Amino acid sequence: MGSQTPALDKLFDEWARKHAEKISTEAPYAMTHEAPYGGFVRDGIVNLENWKKQKVRICFLLNEAGGYDDIEKFPNGHDVAAEWNERGAWSMFLFKIAIWAKAVQDAFVPPVTYNKKEILRLRPELIRSLAVVNIKKSDGQKRSDFDLIQRFATEDAAEIRRELELVNPNIIICGENFKFLRGPRPEGADENTKREKVFYDDEINKIAKLTYQWGSKLIFSFWTPANFVGTMSSNTINYYAVREICRGSLKVFTSKKK
Repeated sequence: MGSQTPALDKLFDEWARKHAEKISTEAPYAMTHEAPYGGFVRDGIVNLENWKKQKVRICFLLNEAGGYDDIEKFPNGHDVAAEWNERGAWSMFLFKIAIWAKAVQDAFVPPVTYNKKEILRLRPELIRSLAVVNIKKSDGQKRSDFDLIQRFATEDAAEIRRELELVNPNIIICGENFKFLRGPRPEGADENTKREKVFYDDEINKIAKLTYQWGSKLIFSFWTPANFVGTMSSNTINYYAVREICRGSLKVFTSKKK
């Protein structure tokens, strides 16, 4: 897919084959997107050219992408990143994503007032500056089945970890799912042991409220962006909350580097 690096494309090809092998065991849903593994959904870097230009590379780590259950329209799955790149912030959910992206960017500059009109104007550009990684790489539902999210977070831990390494963001925003991605390292596990968690507890450090350090990257364990999408006041509150949590965490992170 054109918006990804060759290494990401290769990873997705291998990942899709892994899921295809699982489909035969999911009868009677083998040929529908109702199956947990039906219709592989790619994601990753939304616009590679824009991504390379970003001083602050923001990745949204979400549960799953919904709306791709039409097997005739998407016989080989779908590419969420390509759709975000093509369409920009066309939905209320993606407008919320754009607000959060702007909030994170604004955490690096002197405080400004939330400006809905400016974000509306900038939203295609904001969306095309991002990366998106879904835990479950098949069509999702309006309400996530958290047992399934947990299952995929474990089964695909190595692939999700590798995707994050290849995308290489500075900031990862988890949407109410960090608990599925982290956990203790199994006793005796080494680099050759099949990975059971995307992040082992000995690989991350909590440095502030809702904030973890993973090497040179910051992980924010936030609520899901799908919450409170309907009201203007909630968008305003979320902008300031995300911005100020990020700002405070950046101060701690910067002080630790000195």
